[in-house]
Amino acid sequence: MKVFDGKIIVLKGGYSSEREISLKSAENVEKALQEIGYNYNSIDCTEGFIQKLINSGADLCFNSLHGELGEDGKIQAILENLNIKYTHSNISSSVLAMNKVISKEIFNKNKIQTPKYKLFEFSNFDISEQVPPFVIKPISNGSSIGIYIILDESDKIKVSKELKNWGYGNSIMIEEYIEGKELTCGIINDQVTDVMEIKTDNNFYDYTTKYTQGESSHIIPAEITELISNEIKAITRKCHDLLECNGVTRTDFRLGNSQKNELTPFVLEINTHPGLTETSLIPDLAMAMGISYNELINLIIKEAICRR
Repeated sequence: MKVFDGKIIVLKGGYSSEREISLKSAENVEKALQEIGYNYNSIDCTEGFIQKLINSGADLCFNSLHGELGEDGKIQAILENLNIKYTHSNISSSVLAMNKVISKEIFNKNKIQTPKYKLFEFSNFDISEQVPPFVIKPISNGSSIGIYIILDESDKIKVSKELKNWGYGNSIMIEEYIEGKELTCGIINDQVTDVMEIKTDNNFYDYTTKYTQGESSHIIPAEITELISNEIKAITRKCHDLLECNGVTRTDFRLGNSQKNELTPFVLEINTHPGLTETSLIPDLAMAMGISYNELINLIIKEAICRR
């Protein structure tokens, strides 16, 4: 059943490195909107999209963009200036969450465990000076694009060649590698979800694993103690609230040993715009709460129209 009678425009595609994921998310969202009975249309946010948006008569934009433009505050600023309601988090939350360095500093200031990091100008970065294990990350990207896990010297040699084609800005982040379980926890309808464990044969939950059927297993609830589960849920709530996020978010963790050799959840990042593809995590977390995909889309829309 519809929760909104106005015209919805699905924003999709764009020009970021996550364009294909955006199109996959949008395809599922469009199918849900059609099944529910909404009046909707879609805009691929490439050249000239702002004028198309102005001419669209949109009452609400369902933001299915990922990466640059969609998650970094830009599309949110455009929509607010056009006085059009939109789904997911606002400008400031999007900016803070998208930048891994800024969000890490917020986590550190609020005593939330996150892997240690160093920031380099890419032009001054020499991988040979780094001691494995460590992780290489862009400061602003999603879908594990541009992430490299360096476990030994052979990984360094292999990745040093790939880094010659680095296309993720002038900065590069080196992060402490946390060996352990890959976990995630979300906020849906202002409620904390259960904790999910993601199992894969790879060293980490990379792009291929995320978006290929059968490449990963989503275990809900995660195979962890109740104490750790409750701690992760509390941290998920805290991260969402600290960045003043709206709507659906997902916080990703590694469960590993701290310097005191205590099993500790480390926050990797908070995602203000989780994927809605067939292999994405949030739809599975919603299903575990008894929320179907179409109901999830309705909840996202309802939150947006009630908030703005």
